[in-house]
Amino acid sequence: MINVMLVEDQRLFSEGVEALISNTDDIQVVGIATNGEEAIATFKKYLPDVVLMDIHMPELDGIKAMIKIKEKNPEVKVILLTTYADEELILAGINAGADGFLLKSLRSTSLIRSIRDVYENEIVLSGSAARILAEKIREQSYTKKQILDCKLQNRNITLSKRELDITYLLMDYHTNKQIAEKLFLSEGTIKNYISELYHKFEIPNRKKLINYLQNVINRKN
Repeated sequence: MINVMLVEDQRLFSEGVEALISNTDDIQVVGIATNGEEAIATFKKYLPDVVLMDIHMPELDGIKAMIKIKEKNPEVKVILLTTYADEELILAGINAGADGFLLKSLRSTSLIRSIRDVYENEIVLSGSAARILAEKIREQSYTKKQILDCKLQNRNITLSKRELDITYLLMDYHTNKQIAEKLFLSEGTIKNYISELYHKFEIPNRKKLINYLQNVINRKN
């Protein structure tokens, strides 16, 4: 039997999850808490196998409560719950040791399956949370220059290797002299390249081109 503790300040949601779990043969709810501080005390009392923890709670949020619980009970599985996929919270939760990150809007069958999976030492993630983590992994696998190149190609802008080198340095606010020194070219050559870039991007001046490039690199897609 998998013993589960619910930590949720919205009673309607916790009652719904409890009712759902009561219909299974291998999972039972052994304790319920409504905030982070209460969760720590309730955990000590029941020592559940899995904790379903709302990330947004009064007094002590879900991530901080999870950290305190896992400090003395590293074997416990904690699934963080949230109503929307916030990149900072997902990364903070996973880095802090969460065993799963699920949206409250997921299907009931998915929740039950996730409890069983995490009990078997698997990491469980909602689709949106998984996409955010995948994007972060991709970003870490490529240099910033490569990411810029990919994003420009997605906008049908193809640059030569030299043009990409200059565009990347230009985006990073380097002057023509600095770009020339880094690439071992003359300032006149750099000016010619930049004039061609204005034409290729259909952007008439340096400031607007830099702003465009900054927007491209900072967008999620």
